[in-house]
This record gives sequence, C-alpha cells and structure tokens, in this order.
Amino acid sequence: MHSTERPVELQTWTPASRAEPSVRIGVILESDGRNGVDVLTPVVPCQVSAGVEGVNEGKSGISQTPIPSGSSIRIEKSAEGLTLRCGDCVIGPTDRLVVDPQEPTQAAPGAGILVRDVVAGRGFHWQKNADQTLAGSLEFVPAPGGIVMVNELPLEDYLIGVITAEMGSACPVEFLKAQCVVARSWLLAMTEPKHKIEPFDRCNDDCCQRYQGTGDMSRSAIDAVQGTRGLVLIDPNGKVLDANYSKSCGGVSELAEHVWGEPKPGINTIVDAPADDPVNQFMPVTEDNLDAYLNGGWLAKTKAFCSTHVVPVETISKYLGRVDEVDDYFRWSVSYTRAELESLLRDKLPEATGLSELLDMRVLSRGVSGRASRVEFKWKDQAGGEAVHVLDSEYRIREVLHRGFLYSSAIAVRIERDSGGLIETVTLRGAGWGHGAGLCQIGALGMGLTGHDVDAICRHYYPQAELQAAYP
Repeated sequence: MHSTERPVELQTWTPASRAEPSVRIGVILESDGRNGVDVLTPVVPCQVSAGVEGVNEGKSGISQTPIPSGSSIRIEKSAEGLTLRCGDCVIGPTDRLVVDPQEPTQAAPGAGILVRDVVAGRGFHWQKNADQTLAGSLEFVPAPGGIVMVNELPLEDYLIGVITAEMGSACPVEFLKAQCVVARSWLLAMTEPKHKIEPFDRCNDDCCQRYQGTGDMSRSAIDAVQGTRGLVLIDPNGKVLDANYSKSCGGVSELAEHVWGEPKPGINTIVDAPADDPVNQFMPVTEDNLDAYLNGGWLAKTKAFCSTHVVPVETISKYLGRVDEVDDYFRWSVSYTRAELESLLRDKLPEATGLSELLDMRVLSRGVSGRASRVEFKWKDQAGGEAVHVLDSEYRIREVLHRGFLYSSAIAVRIERDSGGLIETVTLRGAGWGHGAGLCQIGALGMGLTGHDVDAICRHYYPQAELQAAYP
C-alpha cells in the first residue's frame, strides 16, 4: 500500500495532485499533560533522529542513531527539552525526536510501533487509555503543557486505523467501504479550522475522527480501503465533500447550519429509513410532533436503519469501536433531581457559580432532526435576583447537560414540579448519538446488514454528491 514516491503533504494536497498524500496525526496532545511516553519498537530495527534541520540557536542539525528491534524506549520532557533512553543509549536533550522503522510498515494487524497509554474519547463519557500500535513514523516535540506525539503515514494506511476505530472491523465490508469513502472525503476536504497552530493535520480522536492504529486491523478493513482506494465524494460545487458523520441520527439527519451555523454543500437532511417507513412522517421534527417522534407507537414497527429493530442492542457490541460503550442510542432518557442539575450547571457553566435555585429550562430553537440548538436556563442567584443564560450550540448543550457528554441534543425537556411550583425533577428524553449531520454510522451499519452496497449507502446519506477517484 506504499507508493515508491514520497507522498505530497496533506496541507499542500489538491485534487490536481492526483496522488495519495501523507498525513500527520496528533496522537498524544499537549492537553494530555504527558511528560513521559513509553514506546516498544517493532520486529524491524528503527532509527532515531534528533534535532531539527539546519542550525537552531547554535545547535547542530539532525543526528541519527539506530535502535534494535524489540527495544523499550522511554521519552521524557524536561526544561531542557526531550530525552530518549533505550537501555544504555541516551539521546538528548533535544527539541525534536523521530522514531522511524527502517523498513516500511506493511498493512497487517499489530504492525508498527507500540505506544503505551494513549487517550481515547477525550472529554466524553467513554474516555479511557489504551496501548496503540501505529504504522509509519513517530515524531515527538516538547510543548509547555507536555509532550506532543505525531504519527506520520500515508493516507490509505491511516484510513485502515480510522474505519476500525470509528466502528469495529466485524461490520459488513460494504459499510466499511462507505465509512472509508466518507472518512477520506472529510480529511481531504480540510475545511474545518481545527489544530491550525499545532504540528499536525488532525488529531486521533472524536474531535476530528478516531484513529487507533493497526491493533484492530482486519482483512475486511484492508479490503475495504484497498477496494475504495482514492474514492471520494464530490459536492454539488465540484469540490471534495466535507463529509461529516456521527454515530446515530435517531431517524432523521440534521442540516449543517443547525450544527456549525452555516450550510455545507452536499450535507442534506434525510430520513434514515425506507420510503414507506412511518418515521417519514417526522420530516422535519418540530415541537408539535416531537413527543410522537420520541415516544410514539410507530417505534414498535419502524425499520429505520439506525433503529434497534435493524441493529439490535444485544448485537451492537461487536460492531462498535473498541472504546464505545453499549447502549440504546436510538431512544434514551436521562433524569436529574433539581439539586443534581443545579450542581451540574454550577460545575459546567461559569455564569452559574452563583446559582441558588433553578427556576426553569426550555428549548428555544431546534434543527430539522429535533436537535436543540438553543436552550435557555432561568435561575435565582444568591442575592435573590433572577438570571437568564442561553446555550447556543448543540455541542455546548450536550457538554453542559451531562457529567460526561449527553448523547444528543435531540431532546424533549420534561419538568416535574411540586405543589408550590418548585422543580423536583428534569427528564431529558432523547434520540440519537452525536450531531446527526451526514452519514449515520449505526444507520449505515444497518444498511450494510440488510444488503445495501457502498454506492447505495453513500447515495442515501449524501444524495447530491457523486463518487469520484481523487487519485489512482
């Protein structure tokens, strides 16, 4: 899967390049606060490069040191820079270290350099640490808050680690192909302003798209990437589609303007079901039909692709990514006592530190999928006055309304009050997981399980887009 020519860099790639680019993925971020990283080299020898090109503040340029296969490496950050220790070998302090296998890593399960305790799911309810094995080279640079580690590798090799992290490799190959096309398109579009001042293109987590290396690689994942090599979605303006996706739309997908504040060509709202399914009556989801959408009798017979009738909860564990937790993401609920919600607001909202009593909570606006885009809170402050605060993004709503992260903002708010009008409980009845725009991963899985191929899946979620080869 490796080209004999050095790939162009993602930042300089254009469709006119007609070549596979290399990508730089931030795997350990400054925000992780790591001052030490443990690495195990693969079965082939590696080379460690220290320093930077040219002369920097009187220091010489790059030095190179061979490291035997199967070596344990410790990289530490101090005030002087980075130091690498491997047995009796000590390299540094220096302002840059690169560990690079001396032979190209082949696409195979577990191939590459093993890195200990990589964070996955930063800030979400499923956050955990796990060892990851990464193909390509590893670059380490010091930052004020800790070590930054960047994995550089060809895009197609990167995608194998994406599609087996976003969802599991046991998924049908046609779904994996669709996930691959969408992930490749999103990356090559490079429209979202993320990590602009950091030394990598995208991070390895849900902030961008999940990437967890070769540890969960499978033959079907390799086949999916090789079978769609270079294929991307093209938007109505002829550009590579900024192909957003999320875990579960809940039955109706969302428009980009209700998530990011502006439309995106080729991201349309769709009903995630066959044309004769009862969920079609809820396009769009409004305040008037919200209760029926979340709780109606139609739920017992729907064949919506992301519903539990197509992808049962008891089977979904084998299809989800390694860091995901099993739950019913199609329909769910969360309840808080008033005291619990008040505590949550004080912890999550700087404006609510003086909150003494929550008086009310209501949704002010929604997208077409029922996802709340503005939520208003009213409370009494410690001086006895009333304060009003509005959350004005679906992301912020999800961040504030859960200790971890609320599955979705497609919620109905139900408030129970006592005889004196004081709030007793607040229940959020919800649908879906994620922002809901573009491809619904569990829905696309459902389509794969019911016999749809990659073309049908892509046409369903991106009806205005076309499939084209960006490079051979």
